Amino acid sequence: MEGEGKEKMEERIDGKVDGKMKRKLKVIMIDAFKPAYLEYAPYLRSLVEGNEWGELTMTAGHWGCIEVLFEGKSSILGIFRKGDGKLKWLSWFEWLERFGKLGRLGVDVLFNIPRLFRGYEMFKTGKIPVRQLSKMDVSVGRHFAKNEWVDFFYFGELDDMGHEFGPDSLEIREAVREIDESLKGMEFDLIFSDHGMVEVNRVVEVPRSGDCFIDSDMARYWGPDEELKVIREGLPLEYGSVLDWPDKRFGDLIFMANSGVLIYPNYFNDRVVKGMHGYDGKDKEMRAFYLLDKKGERKDLNVYELHERLMGMKEGLRDGKKRNESDGGGKSGDELNDGSEKAPHPTSLGRSA
Repeated sequence: MEGEGKEKMEERIDGKVDGKMKRKLKVIMIDAFKPAYLEYAPYLRSLVEGNEWGELTMTAGHWGCIEVLFEGKSSILGIFRKGDGKLKWLSWFEWLERFGKLGRLGVDVLFNIPRLFRGYEMFKTGKIPVRQLSKMDVSVGRHFAKNEWVDFFYFGELDDMGHEFGPDSLEIREAVREIDESLKGMEFDLIFSDHGMVEVNRVVEVPRSGDCFIDSDMARYWGPDEELKVIREGLPLEYGSVLDWPDKRFGDLIFMANSGVLIYPNYFNDRVVKGMHGYDGKDKEMRAFYLLDKKGERKDLNVYELHERLMGMKEGLRDGKKRNESDGGGKSGDELNDGSEKAPHPTSLGRSA
């Protein structure tokens, strides 16, 4: 995921849910694993034979899909959103920008120390201007999988390598093989990825303003209508579109690039990368992957449907069922994507030209 720490993490939390949970669900996340990578993963390929698995349509942007999977709803579009002044104190350290990479390390430390003490996810701040960072807030606190009913393990190598070498590179194939070997002997209830990866085929620039946030796949602006109108006229709309996003903390004007289009310069990349994600979750190359330890066949799902299956498995554990006995039942994807409070985060984006 863009901006997040890439070290493997393993969370072990003792406890029960309502005093009834027999054990926790074992969930393994392989960041940026595409279904096509099964070609290079013989062990995973053997597991999909006879078990329920499929492509997974995720939400657009970053991190919203993880919240949907574990909590059932999300309005998150990106890691950073406009804040209420909690980070205003960072503006006192704008002078650190004069010291290059060492100064940015200082900004990262200052930004993450309060998060460390709260048990929150820690993020690199890239090249976000400190003045802009001080206006922002973070949409992610504690990792959504770090709770009392999930035993969580994370593989993060593919995300970094997909950005650097491209999604279909030899380096990716070798990394997939290594992860596949590591999976042998690991128990699981669910293996999933959070997104795919798209090969970058075009680079575009976007306007800057006094109050903007430039991701690699989105450009977001805040300000009066007159200023936003001028900015919109300068956007490369032939290579993207304007999103109608209800939570204006993520932007009064939001430009999302088309799949494969990289916004550069941006606040995170030092150079043009070869792979990117965060685009519309319905794009074929953005599709994620899931595998349940449950007899079945291929069923392509959206993340809301997988959430319902996960909740069914959770209830099964409360009832003392074996791992492959929980039905994972629930509402259909259409019911979950009807714009209700249950699922306000769309997998299909509202756009305007």
